Amino acid sequence: MSSLSGEDDHLAELVEHFGSRLFLVFSYFFFEVEFRKDKEFVEEFVKEPGPDIIRGLRVGTVQAACLNTTLLTIRDIDDFFKPRAPETRSDDLKASDLGYNEGLEFLTKSERQRINKIIMHSTVTAVKNYDASWDIQELISKCVSQSLHFLNWVIMNYPGEKHPKIWAAAIKNTELTKMILTYAKRVNANKAS
Repeated sequence: MSSLSGEDDHLAELVEHFGSRLFLVFSYFFFEVEFRKDKEFVEEFVKEPGPDIIRGLRVGTVQAACLNTTLLTIRDIDDFFKPRAPETRSDDLKASDLGYNEGLEFLTKSERQRINKIIMHSTVTAVKNYDASWDIQELISKCVSQSLHFLNWVIMNYPGEKHPKIWAAAIKNTELTKMILTYAKRVNANKAS
């Protein structure tokens, strides 16, 4: 019994870690919400730095950090959904560690390569594309869709009566993600009106 409980604790921690990574996917969205009043300032500052250069650097740095966090986390979650293979590092976490052996990768080859070349590594491509635009909403949508599919699979395959910690972690992360999505829809609806 204790080994099963120990394994459940380990898998519950894995689900909790996955959830914490999933929430980071929303970093850039949260930046846009928190700093929406500064959007005009940032756009003008990029064109023509004004006297408030320190404020421009602060806001721009936070914006870049949130964008990078969102994109790196999306790529990380895409990696998580690729089943464990012989070349996988032993300490990499994978959905297959919970028994989900189907690939749920969602990034296209070009999206993945673009994140690698522009965000992940210092490359000539990054230098030439320092002001690259990203379809953040599309990337987040694909990531969250696959993530919720995985969490629902965990809920169904680790029932609460046998695996309460794993089940509870999956329920909590599913519900928090749905709350963020509801909030995002409300924010986007207010922007449109």
